[in-house]
Amino acid sequence: MTNAIVALTRGYNELEKYETLIRRNDAIEKFFGSKYPILLYHEGNIDGKTQRYIRGASRMDIQFHDISDRWQGGYEGMCRFNMWDIWEVCQYYDYILRIDEDCILLEVEQDPFEHIDGNVYVKSCFWAESHSETNATLPKEIERLTEAKKEDFYNNKFVYTNVGLSSPKFWRNGNVGHVLKALAFSPEQRKNRWGDLPVLGSLLNIYAPYRIGTLTGMKYLHLSHDVTIECQ
Repeated sequence: MTNAIVALTRGYNELEKYETLIRRNDAIEKFFGSKYPILLYHEGNIDGKTQRYIRGASRMDIQFHDISDRWQGGYEGMCRFNMWDIWEVCQYYDYILRIDEDCILLEVEQDPFEHIDGNVYVKSCFWAESHSETNATLPKEIERLTEAKKEDFYNNKFVYTNVGLSSPKFWRNGNVGHVLKALAFSPEQRKNRWGDLPVLGSLLNIYAPYRIGTLTGMKYLHLSHDVTIECQ
């Protein structure tokens, strides 16, 4: 089985702004060592010198990948990458563990890649969607594409996607792949800022509600929301 740990990361003009990313990498190294490749996707704005600086702070296999050819820009572009493009660029891996650049591991009691147990997604926790424009428009489009009922999938019980392990194959193939690509490339995605959390969460609720596991024994700090997540 081929696995990797991945993230979409920003480019900065000042090296000190990469300290959060380096903290993230240090924590991954602490718990996983060099067991898995670390894939960092960027908008084409992290040059070779900066890449060497980030690699120099770690003993892991860090690989940088320029996605400027598919990058759409802004928050909406980040959402589209994390709902669709991430599975495309990682299609040759069996499973990937997404750990965003603002997520710092605090505890890892077991290697999640060794405890997938047939699941297509292994979550940290469930989370609600609070964006009003998304809540007003996304369920209608999912209903149209899948013929599922809103009350059956849009229950605010969505996987918290900043840290999660999943199968690229699941998201790219069959009905799931068809619906997900349609949502990701819909003009409404950018207009209403549909995020990867409610999109992926809704489709899991429709297509794989009993194939969602938990990153048991993992604890991490999500800096952007200033919360500590304990997976249980």
